This record gives sequence, structure tokens and C-alpha cells, in this order.
Amino acid sequence: MSPNETRLRQLFADLERIDLDAVAAHCSDDCVYEDVPVAEATVVGPAAIRAKLDMGLGTLERLPATIHELLESGDTIMVERTEVWHHRTGERATLRVAAVFKFRDGKISLWRDYWDMRTLFGQQPASWLPDVPRQ
Repeated sequence: MSPNETRLRQLFADLERIDLDAVAAHCSDDCVYEDVPVAEATVVGPAAIRAKLDMGLGTLERLPATIHELLESGDTIMVERTEVWHHRTGERATLRVAAVFKFRDGKISLWRDYWDMRTLFGQQPASWLPDVPRQ
């Protein structure tokens, strides 16, 4: 396993535990994190990434991800995964995600997730991001 794959797998382990400080520590100072369906929510840097993750994931109990495919070429890794969002109130949401990660000097410098907004929002409890319209 390459050092980049090792770091990425640790990022997913940290996400599963909702350890957002540990997740942000995997990112370079200028890391760009983009959720493709919500381009206006793109953030840069570990502090902004942690804050964004806290907004969406901070109320979760855990977030296990199953990796189906992982392709690595140089400093780029593409991953297909399934996440299961475990809310503390018992609700679950399942989301398929494709992602591109770029690495520089051992840290993630680009994190771009591709997922379906309708699939995610349709499974979430009304208490999750209540100010965001469900369409």
C-alpha cells in the first residue's frame, strides 16, 4: 500500500469516528475540498474543511464507508465508496460517492466528492440541516 493510500484509508477511519480534527490534519494548508453538487460550498484549508464537515457531519454518531474501488496513479487517487450516515437519533442514510483526491508532500491537496443531492437529502431526518431546502 502506498503512503498516499495509507493516508486516505486513515482519513476514512477518522471520518467513521467523526474525528474532524484528525480528518482536517490530513489536508494541506491550501487543500481544496469540493462537494460537486454544491459548488458554492467549496472551502480551502484545514480549518475551513473542519468547519464544513462539522456542519454536515457533527450531529452523526459515526460514518462508516465501504470502499468498492480505489485507483491510484501518481499523486492522484480515485475512490468509489458507500457511506452510511448513522444519526444519534437512529436514522440511517446511505450514499454512494465517487471522489478524486490529489496529494502533495504526503498530504491531501484536493478532495472532490461527487454524489447525488436528492439521494442524500431524501434520507435525512428533518432535523439535519433544517435551513437547507429539500428538493
